[in-house]
Amino acid sequence: MNKTKTEDTSFAGIDLAPIGRSETLGQQVRTQLGSAIMAGRFKPGQKLTIRAVATALDVSLTPAREALYNLAAEGILEMRSNGSVYVPTLTTERIIELTKIRAALEGLAAREAALRITDVEIAHIIEINDLMVQANERKDYARVMELNWEFHFAIYRASGMNELVRMIEKRWMMNSSYLNVIYPRFGQIEQGINNHQMMVRALQSRDPERLASAVVVDINFAADTLVDMIKAQQGTERRHKAAR
Repeated sequence: MNKTKTEDTSFAGIDLAPIGRSETLGQQVRTQLGSAIMAGRFKPGQKLTIRAVATALDVSLTPAREALYNLAAEGILEMRSNGSVYVPTLTTERIIELTKIRAALEGLAAREAALRITDVEIAHIIEINDLMVQANERKDYARVMELNWEFHFAIYRASGMNELVRMIEKRWMMNSSYLNVIYPRFGQIEQGINNHQMMVRALQSRDPERLASAVVVDINFAADTLVDMIKAQQGTERRHKAAR
């Protein structure tokens, strides 16, 4: 008996465009902006205009708008009532909350990475760290910030947990603009470099708990430095207002 194939009409009347097989231009712009945000290229409170993004990446206004609005919808950028898009200005409470979330997520990624990482991946991470030390010595802090996220995410990607890495990326983008606040002071302290050396040694010994602990120490140290600097800045602003 011939069976007639029935057509699924559950989406009848719903207008959906066919899914393209390649990444759209808007998605490519979003990826470029996301990388710049994670590398600390933008400052807290900085306005990001559609035209400036389009000009910088040599694209039309449409993909630039799509990328900015997508990042705002994800909570990475802030869209105000007039439609303008800004890099968020975080409170100390928000930084503390994000730090706790990051410690949990990145600690998990570190444990998984220590169990799965290959010798080739460890050698690549050591190479990134060496470049970061050199950049710090010559006080090239823009390069230090870029290499810092490359170092961390080379570890996290070694976990093989892609969804976890995406979750971590989002939290990084939510507060990466504050790298501009803690440098150059953070680089001069050099504790961040020491923390990375601890992570490298933990990777070489493939010790999950040791690596997770070193990652959390690094996260907390950076957050504590940031909170202290923000509080000091707020105190200075209050004194200036009182003196007027």
